[in-house]
Amino acid sequence: MKKSHQLYFYAWLINLIAKRETGITLEEINQRWMRNGMNDGAELTRHSFRRYKNDIADTFAIDIECDRKTNNYYIGNPQALRNNTVQRWMLSALSVSNIITQSLSLQDRILIENVPVEGETMRFIIDAMKQKVRISFFYKKYKDDTPSQRLIIPCCIKLFHQRWYVIAYEPTSEPIFKAFAFDRISNLALTNETFELPAGFQAESIFKDAYGIFFGKGEAPQRIVIRAYGDERFYMRDLPLHNSQEIKKEGDGYIDYQFRLRPYADFIAELLSKGDRIEILEPENFRRRIREEHLKALKRYDF
Repeated sequence: MKKSHQLYFYAWLINLIAKRETGITLEEINQRWMRNGMNDGAELTRHSFRRYKNDIADTFAIDIECDRKTNNYYIGNPQALRNNTVQRWMLSALSVSNIITQSLSLQDRILIENVPVEGETMRFIIDAMKQKVRISFFYKKYKDDTPSQRLIIPCCIKLFHQRWYVIAYEPTSEPIFKAFAFDRISNLALTNETFELPAGFQAESIFKDAYGIFFGKGEAPQRIVIRAYGDERFYMRDLPLHNSQEIKKEGDGYIDYQFRLRPYADFIAELLSKGDRIEILEPENFRRRIREEHLKALKRYDF
């Protein structure tokens, strides 16, 4: 197999095995492989498969295991492929990239969103996270005329709405986390100051009650009930706004969704963007808050 095809093949193999709940034999994998355009006409030998399986574990931290009773292969740690994991994002990107690479003759008919790569910034920050050293940079807020210098502990990175962020940790008596957008960072440098994250730190826990990039303790988590009308009820069902989302009630032309999160500005903006396709049912104070935001927008159009 060509070197340039290996990562694409790994993504293909993982997706193939993951979709078979009862597992899949090497013979079945080989049959699918021989119909794949990356095989160069060669069969997938048991020796090669074992090597690829080990490479996948090293590259993606995904374990392909075998049930000795059936000789079926399956994903040993399926939690690595759940929503919002790095592995799932990488596999999706590789799969799409492979398909598009084979279809460049149609490139003017394949329209994509612009997601800034920010490769060097990301490499710097990940290196700092690996080495456990602080980073310094200049950061320009929209409301500031000049950038200010920052010295931070990088604890994780996050992609949200086509923008990459580094989440910084401040080890005070009550830990504080702040988000910095890659595209507003300049003069990034590693320092010699080392750091240790809090015991048991988990990046996901920072955003457990958050919709997007806003987080913290300024707002208490709330139970929020939203009624979605028309096609919006199906959009929200297929693409949940938050991991706490669940269906509370279904009626004629609507579905009521229940959430538990902190209603920060980014969540409110998302709700406002849906216009009359949704209605806030509970709590009453949040319902009034969204109504007031709509009225403020309406005043822009006063004649």
